[in-house]
Parts: sequence; structure tokens; C-alpha cells
Amino acid sequence: MTDVQERLKALSIELPVLGPPRYAYEATTRWGNLLFVSGQISRTGSGETLRGRLGEDATVADGVTAARTAALNLLARVDDAVGLDKVERILKLNAWAASSPTFVDQPSVIDGASRLLLDVLGDAGRHARTALPSQVLPQGALVELDATIAIRG
Repeated sequence: MTDVQERLKALSIELPVLGPPRYAYEATTRWGNLLFVSGQISRTGSGETLRGRLGEDATVADGVTAARTAALNLLARVDDAVGLDKVERILKLNAWAASSPTFVDQPSVIDGASRLLLDVLGDAGRHARTALPSQVLPQGALVELDATIAIRG
């Protein structure tokens, strides 16, 4: 069992099983030692999309849960593409949070994703990050993430 698998087990985390993208794009694209992961929304393993807009009908705690959910989907895509044990470093995490015009605490929400990546990947989960508001996200999702990842081999 790898370190990442041991961390997942210790955290009682099971990665969701994701199907292929619904539209005309790839879930991941590899270029040399870089893996680009397409946007992953806050859809649970059971298929429920965590929806809402921060500052209206969603709280920061709702947003953190949605960010963690999107991060689990991102990890599942990486695992399917190359295996989590091949992650050398998450280089950049881009994040969008559906927000009202007056909500300005997107960084606190997206910390839910960042902390999960650190918990699961250790130092390889450290990353640069952008956390932006969005009026609306695909399928009414509360959070969407994408990433650029350095991989071994």
C-alpha cells in the first residue's frame, strides 16, 4: 500500500467512481510530465450536485463541503489517469465559487479543497492557487476546480 493509499484509508476517504465527461472534452490531458485536469464540480459520488450561491442560499461551511467534494473528484480523475502515487506536486489549483456580488470570502471556502489535497497527498499537495467568484457554475454547482499537476514517469 502506498503512502497516499494509507492516508486515504486513515482519513476514511473513498474516491468516487466517475464516468466519462458528458461533453466533448477530455477529463485529463497529459503533456510530458504535466497532467491537466478539467474542471471538476461539487458533485457527490451518489450524483447529487451541491448547489447554491455563497452569500445567498449557501454558507461558508456549505462551500467548504462543496470544495472538498470537488477536490475528491479531482483526485479521482488523477487516480484514473495516472495513479495518485505518481503525483510529484500539484502546481496550480484554479477554483471558482458561485457567489453573490457581495460575498468576498472565496479563499476560506476553497481552503476546504486545499486542505484535503494536503491531507491526502502530503507535501505533493502543496500548490499555488486562484480562488475566484462566479455568478453561476455548470449545473448550478457551488464550486468548480481544475488543476495542473507535475507527475513522475
